[in-house]
Amino acid sequence: MNGEELKSWELDRNPDLIDLVSAARDAGHEVMLIERPMPDAVSVAAIGRAFDIVAAPGGVALEDADGKTIDFEAGDNRILAASRLWHSLSASLDAIAVGGFAYRPDRDPGGAWSGFPALLFRVPALAVLRRRGRTYLSAATPDAESLLELTAATVPAPAARRLDVTAVRNPVAWTVAVETAATRLRAGEAEKVVLAREVLARGDGVVSAGTVVRGLRAAYPSCFTYLVTGADGTAFAGASPELLIRRSGTHAFAQPMAGSVARGVSDADDERLARQLTESAKDAIEHRVVSEFVVGALRPFALHVTAHDPEVVRFTNIQHLATSVAAELAQPPADTLTLAAARRARRHGARLVCGCGRVDRRTRRRRARGRAALRPLVGGRRPALCGRRSDARLRPGARAGGNGAEVQGAADRARLMEADRWRQTGLT
Repeated sequence: MNGEELKSWELDRNPDLIDLVSAARDAGHEVMLIERPMPDAVSVAAIGRAFDIVAAPGGVALEDADGKTIDFEAGDNRILAASRLWHSLSASLDAIAVGGFAYRPDRDPGGAWSGFPALLFRVPALAVLRRRGRTYLSAATPDAESLLELTAATVPAPAARRLDVTAVRNPVAWTVAVETAATRLRAGEAEKVVLAREVLARGDGVVSAGTVVRGLRAAYPSCFTYLVTGADGTAFAGASPELLIRRSGTHAFAQPMAGSVARGVSDADDERLARQLTESAKDAIEHRVVSEFVVGALRPFALHVTAHDPEVVRFTNIQHLATSVAAELAQPPADTLTLAAARRARRHGARLVCGCGRVDRRTRRRRARGRAALRPLVGGRRPALCGRRSDARLRPGARAGGNGAEVQGAADRARLMEADRWRQTGLT
C-alpha cells in the first residue's frame, strides 16, 4: 500500500488458462477466470490474493493476503463503497482487480452460496492476461511467479460418469410462480419478470469445475466463460454473452439483451425464427424495458448516450435481441463500478463478474498495444453452476415480459436444453 509496484512482463508461451487455474485450485489457491475466445480473444486468470475488497458489516473492507483488515469504507451501497476503496488502493498500487457481487450485495449469501461474499474484488498475487494470442503477467507478491509452475494432481479423484438431476422447486410451485408473474403483468404491477428454474445435480464421482468450464468454452466461444472458487471449496461457473458495461477513458459501452428465440436447424430456419423474434410484440416490449433502463442508468453520467436499433445476435443454441448503447461520459468520468451500481439500481439483480484495472505507468506504451486493462462487467444469461465437487446447482432462467406471460416458449425450452448440454459437458 505504500507505493508498491507490480512486476509485469510478457510470457514467452501461451499456457491454457483453465489448466493453470485448475492446478492452482488443486494446490489450495483461490482462483478466478474470465475467458472470451471470440471475437475479442481477451481473458484473465487471477491466482492467489494480494488484497481483497470484500463485503463487511456496514460496508466493505480492504484485507491483505492474510485476511487482516487494513482499511474500511462504510456505506449502505456496497458497490459504491467498493469503488471508493478501489480508488484509494489504486492510487498507490498499479493493479488489476477481478471479482463481482451478488444479486443483492446488501445481503450476505447463504445456502449453496455461503462460500462467496456478497461482494468481492481481488488484486491477485498473479494475474495472467491473454489478448489476441499474447500472454502477459502481473505479479503483486514476490513469490507469485512460482504459481505458474504448479501442476494438476497426479492422482485425480474418480470423475463422475453419471449425474442424477432433480428440480429444487416442484412443478406445482413452478406453475404457481408462472401464474403469479402473469397475473402481476396483466394487472400492470410489473413490466418484466425473470424466473429461475434451479436443478440439483448429484454425481457418482467428482464433477470437475475445470472440465465444466472447458466444455462451456468450447460450446459457447463467443460468450464470457467464468470460474470463481469459493472459500469453502465450492466453484461458481457459467458462460454469458451479455456485456453489462465497459468503460475506457470517457467512453462507455453496454449491450443489453432481452427477448430470445431458439436456433433453427438450418440457416433458413434461423432467419425464420429471427424474423419471428423481431416481429414479436411481447419480445419488443421486454427488450425495450431493458434497453431503456440501460440508457437511463448511463444518462446522469454522460454528455450524450446513443442507443442503436435492436438487432438479432446468434449464439450456439439461442438468438437474442440486443441493443448497442454507447455513452460519452462527462468529466471526471465515472468508474466502472459506479456505472454498474447505477445499472443495478435500475435493473435489480444482475449476476456479475468484473475485471477492472490500471495501466502500469512504467509500461504504458506496451500495455496500450498488447494488454489493455480488461474491464467487462458481465451479466449472467447462460446457466450458472455453483457446487461442490460431487454435486452442483444449475440455474437456467425463464422470462416473462410486456403484457403477456409467454414464459414457456422456445427460449425457455432452449435454456432447459442447456441443462442437458451441461449434464453431458460436466462428465469426463
